[in-house]
Amino acid sequence: MQESGINPRREQSLLERFPPVDQLLLERPAVVLDKFGLIVLWYLPGAINETTQNDMMVATKMMSDHLEKSVSRTAAKTETWRTQGSNFRPSENGLTPDCINLSPGWFLQGHPSPKFYPEVSATLKQDGLTLCQAIQRPAVLAAAALRVMHGGLYWSSLTTRLGLGLWADNNQFKDMANCLRQWASSFTVLAVMCNRRSPLHRDSQSLAEWFDILTSVGYYGPARMKLPNIGIEIAYNSGVMIGTSGRIVRHGVDRVNGDRVSWVWYMRDDVHKFVDVPRGDYSKYKSIIADAFYCS
Repeated sequence: MQESGINPRREQSLLERFPPVDQLLLERPAVVLDKFGLIVLWYLPGAINETTQNDMMVATKMMSDHLEKSVSRTAAKTETWRTQGSNFRPSENGLTPDCINLSPGWFLQGHPSPKFYPEVSATLKQDGLTLCQAIQRPAVLAAAALRVMHGGLYWSSLTTRLGLGLWADNNQFKDMANCLRQWASSFTVLAVMCNRRSPLHRDSQSLAEWFDILTSVGYYGPARMKLPNIGIEIAYNSGVMIGTSGRIVRHGVDRVNGDRVSWVWYMRDDVHKFVDVPRGDYSKYKSIIADAFYCS
């Protein structure tokens, strides 16, 4: 069974053992480091311009049929909170409240390597080329942000994508090869969520060394993302972008007034392993500074 990422008793024990030094509210761009100089969080309010926000809203509406099929109407359980109906609120602007994943190549749940091969996600099997083209501008933005935030992960993820494309071509997986040609991001998975409340959780299938890119757009009132294990809350208004390890940093967003669309770009270690690409290391502040001087 897939881990839910929610374990309140364990999290409370960790907070008691390792309490944050301060409680901060971030409203301006910031980079948060730990005591070893490793980057824990990139916070970039207003990073997504109006054109790209509009692309995200239009593309999300294009996914309405897929979103509608994914919601769970059963009694709430921690294992199914990501698609549990009670965590979604109705839309005021014709959006479909739900959550789906798009990937040009990943391992289905319960179908691990080496017994199984990567597959195109169900959503892209139906409308792959159309959706890949619709999300290109936000995809490129997320890839460019990762290049700055975590250069090592950026290059290893590009190598993974190229390796997966060569494997798909060599083995006549035409749908995957075509999707990968149109897939503009260095990440291999995009999660699209509409009007979802996210309880405090960790992304247990991510790696501690990696960053996910979290973005939020829409027509909604003031919002906050809570990051309790590092003692931070952030203003999570439309146009925001965050880079962080979803495995290390516990995070959550309550319900908001209005329509909120969240896109989260991430990757899976089993795909990297499949094409024999190393995991990479943590993002270090000194490396970012050195890279900036080298590029200039």
